[in-house]
Amino acid sequence: MKNISPLVPNLVVPPLVPPKCDLTSFPYLAIEVNNFLSSHEWISFSYVEKVAFLNLLLKSWHQIPCSSLPNDDVLLKYFSGVGQKWGKIEEKVLSKWVLASDGRYYHPYVAKRALEAWLIKLNASLDANKGNEKRWNVSIDSSELLADLEEALQCLKILNPTSKTLESHVLKAMIRSQKHIDDYAILSRGDPNINKHNQTKKTLNKKVDVNAPWGRADDVTSILAKKRSN
Repeated sequence: MKNISPLVPNLVVPPLVPPKCDLTSFPYLAIEVNNFLSSHEWISFSYVEKVAFLNLLLKSWHQIPCSSLPNDDVLLKYFSGVGQKWGKIEEKVLSKWVLASDGRYYHPYVAKRALEAWLIKLNASLDANKGNEKRWNVSIDSSELLADLEEALQCLKILNPTSKTLESHVLKAMIRSQKHIDDYAILSRGDPNINKHNQTKKTLNKKVDVNAPWGRADDVTSILAKKRSN
């Protein structure tokens, strides 16, 4: 494979979405048409480059993790749909994709959409668990879902701190999740894992303010900013 220079140095940036982010059941990728078509990235592409870029963008939506592509020239050539022309346009088409520490390419735009959809999916699962608890009068351990929710929130906060999802849907999801923990504690009297759920509740309480800074040593935004300033 050619030595392509991605937006940031190879194997420096962590994956832009959680590794469990699976949206293969989501048939649609939301694209802001005007912003997309008027972006410098899109305008600068030739016709063939546009075909390859759009094919890769759409293909990444149903990869796992969502928004990613394998760092494999044979597969990228196949996914691009442009055949032998791929070798001549590969570097430019992949120039805005991020090669992350898991060895996969991520596109920030698709990653933002993926995180928003992933949060919707996680929240729906939490609501389903809550409904089943009430229906069957049982306790369901949703600590793993809550951990996934928190991880997705952190990723989205880094990639798109002004996301409407953070301002509305996610905050509501966190409130519902906190209530879910309270309900679980009531239904799980004597549960030896109750301290774990209390700890999860404390973690959520610390992050109720979606505009508060969320510490992360490998902050993608800062890495990208430093790269652009060089």
